Amino acid sequence: MGWRWARPRLAPARKPDPEAETKRAALARAQTEAVRGHGHLLYLDESDLHLLPLIRARWMKGRRVRVPTPGTTRRHAFFGALDAMSGHWFFVDHERKLAVHFVAFLQRLAAAYPTDPLYLALDQAPAHTAKVVQAWLKTHPRVTLLWLPKYAAHETNPVERIWGLMKSAVAADRLAGSIEDLTAAAWCFFTNLAPHPVKLPIAA
Repeated sequence: MGWRWARPRLAPARKPDPEAETKRAALARAQTEAVRGHGHLLYLDESDLHLLPLIRARWMKGRRVRVPTPGTTRRHAFFGALDAMSGHWFFVDHERKLAVHFVAFLQRLAAAYPTDPLYLALDQAPAHTAKVVQAWLKTHPRVTLLWLPKYAAHETNPVERIWGLMKSAVAADRLAGSIEDLTAAAWCFFTNLAPHPVKLPIAA
């Protein structure tokens, strides 16, 4: 009958991105090159994992389920990249999401793909546009950053789904013993993650 069980999301007012079509066209060209085997396309993103439990909708009977809180929360950062063709997942973790950590992650990805153009699709977060990143790109002309349309991360970046799967598996509706335990659980999840190739509706 078309009904489904889900939690509503807040939807703040968004201004359209005037460069959206240009960005989509650049992504389409990169997708075409990846499909033809003339380059590599990866989607990138970062996410914080919080000790404060993530509350997700769930079935329950009787009294409403109570999830304990840690009193004082902590967080830990993950950087992730998904190969659009093979579905291979790369990740690293740090205490914070800093530009220098992002550059180190870029260096790792460039080493993993030593030949052919490397296209990296991502948003324009401060860590992605910092001067240290621009300096690194000048010394690595084979790497091209492709900006995704603004306000469209959940619609255009498949890495968002990986974050969601991880948090549901290790952090939803439960309290970990420590941020270290939670980080270790995330590592275990990512290490055993099956390939997640990306559907490419733009490229032909």
